[in-house]
Amino acid sequence: MDWYEPENIWDIYGINSRDEFVERYVVEGNFHNAVPEDIRKSFVTVSYLLAHSYYHWPMFDEALSKGTLIMELAVKLKAKDLNISLELPPNKKGKVYKKKLVDVIKDVFETDYLKFLFTEFDRARNLRNVKMHPEGHHFMGALGLANANAQLFVNVINLLFLDRQTLENITLINDNLKEQLSVFKSGVFVLEYNDTKILIVNIQYSKYIEGVSKKLLLLYIDPIFSNTKEVFIDKKYPEPLIISLNSFSIENNVLNGIDLCNKPIKIYKTDKPDNLKRWYQYASEIQSIEQKEIEIYIQMNSSPALWKMEKIIYENCWNEKCLVN
Repeated sequence: MDWYEPENIWDIYGINSRDEFVERYVVEGNFHNAVPEDIRKSFVTVSYLLAHSYYHWPMFDEALSKGTLIMELAVKLKAKDLNISLELPPNKKGKVYKKKLVDVIKDVFETDYLKFLFTEFDRARNLRNVKMHPEGHHFMGALGLANANAQLFVNVINLLFLDRQTLENITLINDNLKEQLSVFKSGVFVLEYNDTKILIVNIQYSKYIEGVSKKLLLLYIDPIFSNTKEVFIDKKYPEPLIISLNSFSIENNVLNGIDLCNKPIKIYKTDKPDNLKRWYQYASEIQSIEQKEIEIYIQMNSSPALWKMEKIIYENCWNEKCLVN
């Protein structure tokens, strides 16, 4: 058997060389200095498994499995930092048992400034259970998004080991942003970006992160489409519109910011007759589309939007070199 023959399947994904494969699919452990060395060393194996998937694509699944185990290691190390025992109290016979992972996770994320990370670690736990208890020989390969999950794992582990003050600040600012950005949830707005003006109807989702090298506000935005039928009926879904702000302010219901390329961004409500006319027209077009088509679009667009956000965080927040997506 030829152990070093690339899988033919990569042609389908438009991969023409090993370098292209590495660029698209291999994720390195980009951790800040406070992340324990055991985690750093363990994550090297994830990168190797992703890299060698070029020759045997089921190794993607092994990379994902290894990543979930590292998440388990991370939460147990954090429990020790917080003086949370990994063991249950002795039973009547004096026997001591280890806590289940689900209980360790609950104990760690009862801490106020860590609560916002609970969902990601519990999700990793569920992935781990699926991988540890297979019901047959099957695999997802590239469709399992092992590389995207690896970036997510790096991000949440980095957050887990940030100092308390930074984590409390992240929580406070995200809470405040929910109220401040609520004014952009209803109406028609102008997004001034990349020397263009785009009409938008909603800031769908926001996420604020403070890394060791960047503070970022990420916005997932709903634009007004000029080709509504093609998007929703013909399912020609565009790339999700994500705005990354390196600095920002919100005053008088106007959002001003600077993006990762040091270009200004502005979002504000508009009452110009032409803009209102286009908004009314768009609302009418949306009402003519079946709800199930809209729900399919939301699902198909929001998932890559959230993965794109994690990629931006991974590339920009954990080192001194700023990488723009």
